[in-house]
Amino acid sequence: MTQRWVCKRCFTDNDGEAGACARCGLLRGSEVSDADRVAWASAAGVPDPMAAAEQPAWRGLLRFWWIPAILIFLGIGWFTAAGRGDDGSLTSAGTVTVDDLRVGDCFDAGDETEISDVQGIPCAESHDYEVYVVQERDGASYPTEAEFDAIFDSLCVAEFGPYVGSDYETSALYAGMITPSEGSWDDGDREYICYLYEPVDNSLTENVPQTGSAQGSAR
Repeated sequence: MTQRWVCKRCFTDNDGEAGACARCGLLRGSEVSDADRVAWASAAGVPDPMAAAEQPAWRGLLRFWWIPAILIFLGIGWFTAAGRGDDGSLTSAGTVTVDDLRVGDCFDAGDETEISDVQGIPCAESHDYEVYVVQERDGASYPTEAEFDAIFDSLCVAEFGPYVGSDYETSALYAGMITPSEGSWDDGDREYICYLYEPVDNSLTENVPQTGSAQGSAR
């Protein structure tokens, strides 16, 4: 998975492999108070990033992993496939193709840049991620990074509160988005999947395993 994160102090978009912000040097995962942000802006001779951009409070907390999803290959064995109950929820762990992920599904994933399937897991069992939005969006050309950011804002951030029951800026959970890859886009893939997770502080790769659904948890 290719990671990106936004600094909470100066709101600079950073490469996922960077352990500190390229602009202000803040360590990834560090908490920042309003006073610290304002003090940094004053010392750097720039306007307060929050006030200058006139952005909602959650903008400084954007933290997400872009996971480009490739087209699904057929032939996944039935013996390894996850089971679903009559209501569509996962009842047993196993392989779930990315295009079969549904709202409320919990899952684990590897660290590949492009993925075709994940390990679906009943939410009552320990898992890393939970799907809360699945939506197709039209587009004439493959989105730029700025356009992916805008989609994340209008889709993943906007639907976070209604699903979790708490605002994004106050939640302990982070949000990420599975997007089409350039190859799958050319084949007609337009699906975006927003998911929840909780990272270990200052970690680029580790998450806090969750047990139970985050829906309505107000976390």
